[in-house]
Amino acid sequence: MSAAARNMRLRLRALLVLAAVLCGMLACPADAWAADYQCSQVDLTAVVETDGSATVTDQRIFEFPGDGEARETLKWLYAGFPENAEVKVKRVRLAPVDDEGNVVDEWTKLKSTTFQIPWRGGGRPEADGWAFDRFQDTLYAFVQDLPEKAVVEVTYKVSHAVEAYDDAADFQWLYAPLDYAVDLHQVTAKVILPVAANAAVEPNENVLAWGHGPKDGTVEISQDGSITFTDPSVASSAYAEGRVMFPVGWLTNLSEEDRLANQGSLQYQWTAQYEEGWVDRDAHRLIMRDSLASGLMGACALFLVVALLVYARWGRERPPSFTDDYWCEVPDGSLSPAEMGRLWRWNHESPDDAVAMALDLVRRGIVGVRYKAGRPAALLLPTADRLEDDCLGADDRATLRLLEALAEGADRLTLADLSSFAHQRPQAFLEAEHAWQQGLSRRIEAYGFFDNGSRRAQRAMLVLAALLAVAAVLAFLWLGWFPALLSLATAAAVGVLANYTMRRSVRGNEITAHAKALRNWMRDGGWSFAACGLTVGERAELVPYGYLFGVLRFLKPLGENGRVLGTDAAEDAAAPVDAADQLAELAPKLSTAFDDALRVAHHRAEVRA
Repeated sequence: MSAAARNMRLRLRALLVLAAVLCGMLACPADAWAADYQCSQVDLTAVVETDGSATVTDQRIFEFPGDGEARETLKWLYAGFPENAEVKVKRVRLAPVDDEGNVVDEWTKLKSTTFQIPWRGGGRPEADGWAFDRFQDTLYAFVQDLPEKAVVEVTYKVSHAVEAYDDAADFQWLYAPLDYAVDLHQVTAKVILPVAANAAVEPNENVLAWGHGPKDGTVEISQDGSITFTDPSVASSAYAEGRVMFPVGWLTNLSEEDRLANQGSLQYQWTAQYEEGWVDRDAHRLIMRDSLASGLMGACALFLVVALLVYARWGRERPPSFTDDYWCEVPDGSLSPAEMGRLWRWNHESPDDAVAMALDLVRRGIVGVRYKAGRPAALLLPTADRLEDDCLGADDRATLRLLEALAEGADRLTLADLSSFAHQRPQAFLEAEHAWQQGLSRRIEAYGFFDNGSRRAQRAMLVLAALLAVAAVLAFLWLGWFPALLSLATAAAVGVLANYTMRRSVRGNEITAHAKALRNWMRDGGWSFAACGLTVGERAELVPYGYLFGVLRFLKPLGENGRVLGTDAAEDAAAPVDAADQLAELAPKLSTAFDDALRVAHHRAEVRA
């Protein structure tokens, strides 16, 4: 096996290992994607006032890694209240706690500061403090020198938190919002109602409560007018919400505006029926979601196995009969350098092929080179009747027509003319280059260099990878980020395997084996005469291939006097004297000029469009 083949297989294995690692990370999302800190306990208390407002105390115990020099930006989302509700943060403070969660030192009160928009992207003030983004209902706490375990307490008031109806008051509380930074553990949310002095609490009669969120959450209504929602854990990709209904008469200080907002609506019976239906629908959705997520994960595993089998069947190149590591002749004399370039890079288009053809035309004396100050300045084009020569192949004629089109009928094409043509007529430049590439594609197709079965398998795998990518987007919208990332990882793995699935035909593989050995000889031997006994002309014949293989820098100058191709040595005594040296010097100049002109043409064509 050649070194290039071994390197390709090593790269493929590395990509497959990377995909496996990514899948392993997805299998443990909490460890792979969680923030550096943890939230081990959450205690929330919402005291509903008689005016329909609610005062909330939010205590969360965080565990921070490090040696007490941690610096964190903590965020809380306070949303889910009625549209006319307004959140006003009163106080934010923190204190270190012991393993049991007891405060062991003095409370530290954080200072309030005006919120700045850049802080949404990760910025922060210089000093510790807190700020409330009222447009996104988000509280930011900026703290440095954190203890390893601390409780952070936020006290805030929500005006117009309760919606009043003719027969009931409705309090809905999203106490654990979706997509929090970390998982929340041991979550307890308590609602204390403003029970009237002469009233009695009748659970599930005049006081109703429902919880939405984790399946293992519980709701308890006490005789003292408190409702407790508990959740052992709320994942960062989940949410927890509580809803409480109680007699509207208990809101003795309700404003006239809030009292009349929903006048004429009865809520007790309708809400009870709605919540029962909600539970049924929620359970059905949960079952459907789990089924779809399980099905998607099973499909991803199946598709990955199928992709591996397809690669094992078609992705491996046939062993060529030529197994030498070095070769110092043209890989196949029946192919032009442009055709060899397409075979070399799996039929992908490249401007390098046109440059290689121009170099070969210069080598054969069909196109000349004019030098200025010792540097190549222009290509000297042949007369039109030269196109009829029998010695010219289809690629020769196509390349000459391309050069004549870019020279706009002149007998020479300077490197500056390429840039000028691209600036003034970008669309014509692109059309001429595209027509040349299309003609080359047709000629390559006729050779049958690539296995048809592997090409069909590759197309099928690319379609499968695209479908998996679409499934990842849909899964993110409907199932969550974990199935979405799993589907995306599978799409990436299938796409990588597809990239290596197409293989060359028997003849194409034989020619490529010679080309790889030629590349090795050029790279490792410095194009040495001693190894193969090449003539000066044969050495020059290999320069276009050295350009295609990217090994021209290994060409060692001969230091011999030789004929300069396509120019009059007396015209410029500084011109190179060896044919291979001349082509090696011309190649990067012509390549840079052509690439720059093509880039300019693309840019100007897009601007004009």
